[in-house]
Amino acid sequence: MPDYSERALKAWKTRRVKSAFIKVRASEAASKEALKEHLGKKGWQVIFFESKTGAPRTGIIDAFAYRLARKNADVLEIKLIQLKGGNAGASGREIARLKQAVENATLTWAVASFDGETVHLTTEETAGS
Repeated sequence: MPDYSERALKAWKTRRVKSAFIKVRASEAASKEALKEHLGKKGWQVIFFESKTGAPRTGIIDAFAYRLARKNADVLEIKLIQLKGGNAGASGREIARLKQAVENATLTWAVASFDGETVHLTTEETAGS
């Protein structure tokens, strides 16, 4: 005869784990939307680093925001962002990692031109050759 209490316990554990996962995903989505709305009011565009499935990528940088400077359209402003949800706060170690990420960021240029068939990309590396 089947042990129904064992099955019920397994089902309860499964529901509990799925419920926690659903709450985390909902909190993450709400945090992303709130960030986009908040920065959007100030002229920033936000891009999130996530996998093809929508899962967050590993690393300290969860997103970045960018905009052209208000007084000089040739100046690009960029923010590297770690996204926190709920009551989570950033630790001193995380802030130090973000500062290090800013220092390690590389910036290059490229010119893309499309001739109707092909995109031609001239970059800093190819411009001298």
